[in-house]
Amino acid sequence: MKHGGADAVNPPLRTPRLDLEPLERGHARAYFEGMRDPAIYAYYGGEPPASIEAAAERLTGWETRHSPDGQTLWLNWLARIREGAYVGWFQATVSGASAFIGYDVFVPHQRRGFGREGTSAMLAHLNDALRVERVDATVDTENIGSIKLLESLGFSKIDERASDDLPGRRDFLYRLQM
Repeated sequence: MKHGGADAVNPPLRTPRLDLEPLERGHARAYFEGMRDPAIYAYYGGEPPASIEAAAERLTGWETRHSPDGQTLWLNWLARIREGAYVGWFQATVSGASAFIGYDVFVPHQRRGFGREGTSAMLAHLNDALRVERVDATVDTENIGSIKLLESLGFSKIDERASDDLPGRRDFLYRLQM
């Protein structure tokens, strides 16, 4: 899959309040600080990075912007309040005209509209620059905040199934046709 350089597929994005910066190894400290709160992992499997270096290693893999076979784009942004604190990260895995998205708003910045604002910017980029036609997202059935966010952006619930990463839990699959 060829879409040009990293700037073409994963450019900086701006919203009224946020700058979404293409995630790089140099963001390791900010990513580590935001993702080290265990509350982030209440609705999906995983655990905080063990160290800033562990976070840097994770980001190094994502920094390539594509899967090892080159068939899937890995797009990641770290969002910050303009000239201020980092508030979360947003990601899209793009294959052809389809994408799967995810996001985390860091705990001190939740319930302030940053998730909706960052996700909206990401969706606009996916549609305008990459011609993505379908976007999917998985959300734990108890994650009311993410459910409301997705529905406010026009996503529709299309399935419920066992969680892939949290045994005994259930997930909804949401879809947006662009």
